[in-house]
Amino acid sequence: MRILHIIHGFPPYYMAGSEVYAYNITRELSKNNNEVFVFSRIENPFLPQYALKYDTVDNVSVIRVNKPREYSLKQKYMDENIDRIVSKILEDIKPDIVHIQHLSHLSTNIVNIIKEKFNIPIVFTVHDFWMFCIRGQLITPEYEICSGPDLKKCSKCLSYLQASESDIEEYFAHMRRVIENIDYFLIPSKFICDFFIKMGVEKNKIIYSPYGFKKERINFRKKEYSAGSKITFGFLGRIIPAKGVHILIESFNMIKNKRGAVLKIYGNHQGVKEYLDEISGENIFFMGGYHNNDLNNVLESIDVLIVPSIWYENSPLVIQEAFLKGIPVITSNIGGMAEFVKDGEDGFLFEVGNIDSLHQVMEKIIDNPSILNELNVNRDKVRDINDDVKSLEELYRRLIK
Repeated sequence: MRILHIIHGFPPYYMAGSEVYAYNITRELSKNNNEVFVFSRIENPFLPQYALKYDTVDNVSVIRVNKPREYSLKQKYMDENIDRIVSKILEDIKPDIVHIQHLSHLSTNIVNIIKEKFNIPIVFTVHDFWMFCIRGQLITPEYEICSGPDLKKCSKCLSYLQASESDIEEYFAHMRRVIENIDYFLIPSKFICDFFIKMGVEKNKIIYSPYGFKKERINFRKKEYSAGSKITFGFLGRIIPAKGVHILIESFNMIKNKRGAVLKIYGNHQGVKEYLDEISGENIFFMGGYHNNDLNNVLESIDVLIVPSIWYENSPLVIQEAFLKGIPVITSNIGGMAEFVKDGEDGFLFEVGNIDSLHQVMEKIIDNPSILNELNVNRDKVRDINDDVKSLEELYRRLIK
């Protein structure tokens, strides 16, 4: 099969969850006698706008467009230049199927072109709430959880884009057409499956499809802890407010007797380093960014992973990667996080955004590290990437026929 994947960022330039998943899945698809192409985006101020860069990543042909930043609502979801570029790529590649991972910063009209002009089947993996929330995470500018789209609320939320209610209404109408032209939505979280159905997406177009992982890249480790064990907590991911890293830092600061416990924070933090240094107390270490290929070594350095996100999250890859390593997880009690971590079984839940609630969980572990021995972190709970690829190929063939 000739398969085109489309995503707003692709390694090595972008290494967040959706980008890493797209990288892993396209790489595996290419091993099964498929011709795999990726269309993605870069931001290079030294290149002309919309210049194309061609390269090959692990036998996958990658086409990257140099896409500038947007300054209006319309520019965030519609771009005629991108539409023309994708039309030409479709003519040249002639894919049997298009699998979209994300269209943020590209153009949602790509979907309409693929279906209405070229009549090619479309599969869309849902990584967040972006099809119904232009911010993507269903949280307000004040970082409060939003109940769902609404003309007045969205207009206020997007005031930085000078978006009026009529602009929002136009956006919703356009997205309804986009959703109609997508054959299947693959969603790795039952929570977001339910949300899409609530928003009016046809139930028979939704497939619950957990992320697949290349399990052999992460070595399972079962550690035993004694009363005197010193615990290393870890955070891995983007250092942005929605990920709750400030909640984590303040919670760790509250622990009076740390008994040698440390907090290691992995992720790029150049733009906010001064702020993080100001709010960080003792025993907190900023480890910088890391490549996903180094993930096993990074996980080797921690005892407990903490995922303190203040938005619903979808199905955080990092939680499942920790389970592959045998590491228990502390996480917020909402969305895809609470769906995957069972309180007291393979980790602990705390009240989302509640500094004291998270502090109490960490302190409980520090005071009695042996409680970690009672947890059963099950590696088999995580889906293997071969199963994921097999299901994808079956779906592709069915749609092509």
